[in-house]
Amino acid sequence: MSDISDLHGVYAIPLRWNPEEGTLGRAVYDPDTGDRTLDLIELGSAAAKFAADYGCRERGYGKIKSGLYDMRLTAVGSPPPAWPEDDDFKAAVGWWVWNPVYLELRFETNAAMLVRAVSALWDRIRNFKESAEGLQPVIYFIDKRERFIQAVGKTFFEPVIDIIGWVEREKIPAFRVREVTVKPPMALDSQVPFAALQKPSSVAAKAPGAIKTTTSDFIDDVRRPVNGWRGIYRGGIGCASLREKLVLRLSA
Repeated sequence: MSDISDLHGVYAIPLRWNPEEGTLGRAVYDPDTGDRTLDLIELGSAAAKFAADYGCRERGYGKIKSGLYDMRLTAVGSPPPAWPEDDDFKAAVGWWVWNPVYLELRFETNAAMLVRAVSALWDRIRNFKESAEGLQPVIYFIDKRERFIQAVGKTFFEPVIDIIGWVEREKIPAFRVREVTVKPPMALDSQVPFAALQKPSSVAAKAPGAIKTTTSDFIDDVRRPVNGWRGIYRGGIGCASLREKLVLRLSA
């Protein structure tokens, strides 16, 4: 958030996903051409890690066409925006992300495949006790995955996004100046249903503790080159359940 970000005609730098090529980047305004060019961010690199403001996520409707960008979003949990009575408006989502390389970016989309991906990510975040404690997730764009859309007979790419840690919201400069609009979810122990299925004689293994990433660790890691850290995965890999957590072991 800049000192002029609340002025008419001033827009946040967007974080964009290109579903046709499976690329991530930030759209940077070129004053010479008047257009925005995509500054690519390598998937799986340290620069593809972002703290995400789960406390200010929004949903609504969006219309994007050549020369037109109209997003009508309200905070999750508040009344949704009025339906514009225009079929060109599609379901849309948006939230803020930040890292020390690119600072704050705005991630918005009305592309159906991306809306589902972000919504699924929000649902996963809700299942962690850290989320109920008001911590913000650190997300990682690690890869892309092909998705064939039968309706148009074409293959697109959706992002593979993981949750690798948690940070205190007040520790992120851009987040702390913005008032929380979505209250934290209720605490939920997602392991209880699984524990109930175990035989009485079995001894349940203690689930690995969640990773709490300090802001300094997050900043140091993002600033390091990709080959400067080593990731160790723990837990399962099912994308519909709580996915593996990445423990960052920074090289000395």
